[in-house]
Amino acid sequence: MDAQTSFEPVKDLLVHSPLLGLFTPALPTIVTTDASDYGLGAVLTKLHEDNTQRTVAFASRTLSNAERKYSTVEKEALACVWDTEKWRTYLWGRMFKLCTDHSPSTMLLTTKGLGRAGYRIARWSARLLSFNCELEYKPGNQNVVADCLSCLSLPSPDGSPEDEDVVVALITSTLTAVTKEQFQAACSACPIQQKLWEFLTKRWPSNPKNLDPVLLPYFRVWDELSLLDGCVLQGTHQLLVPEELQSKLIHLVHDTHQGIVRTKQ
Repeated sequence: MDAQTSFEPVKDLLVHSPLLGLFTPALPTIVTTDASDYGLGAVLTKLHEDNTQRTVAFASRTLSNAERKYSTVEKEALACVWDTEKWRTYLWGRMFKLCTDHSPSTMLLTTKGLGRAGYRIARWSARLLSFNCELEYKPGNQNVVADCLSCLSLPSPDGSPEDEDVVVALITSTLTAVTKEQFQAACSACPIQQKLWEFLTKRWPSNPKNLDPVLLPYFRVWDELSLLDGCVLQGTHQLLVPEELQSKLIHLVHDTHQGIVRTKQ
């Protein structure tokens, strides 16, 4: 009898909680995310008529050893993609607001970041295209719940594997001037690209003052560079041409010159 007497008030508090609520499709949906150095956190809320947000679900997980090596931009972007796909049942086919306290992610994960985001973030951005969401910046001092969950994250097996085989698009090379093998061989022999490989596989120096001047333009866009089949890629589709082939490709472009604008395009 004493147990039942204690249970009833607890049940009543859960049912009539001012903070928790059921998922109601008619109400606006908000997903708030955050990432720390070792975890991800998120909260799914509904905006009620009295202008208060009530929580539908919490989520958190610990980053894998490989994910902990990601840059801050990549961790924050990963948080946005992970919780959105985790709550697909709630979010699929509905308009919702995706909030993050990392302002660059609001651009890199949308079409505004096309060609500017690194290869990994570009793939995540493509995965978000199946959702109808609006990314919004939320200052860190207002993002306390997701921040707490990311710092006190739980080990969870439902995180995406480091190298998940998700086919976003099939990228094929149509280099008619040189073969793929010739292009790769020229990349291997290019001293600039060899140095870029070293930085991309290890890490970039924190101070650009010690860099060779020829590498400074690449340092300014280091977060957009990645490796693909032995070549350096900028953004999602732009191959960096090695020095050996630059004059040849420029000459071939001018063979069918259609004007300055069209040639650049």
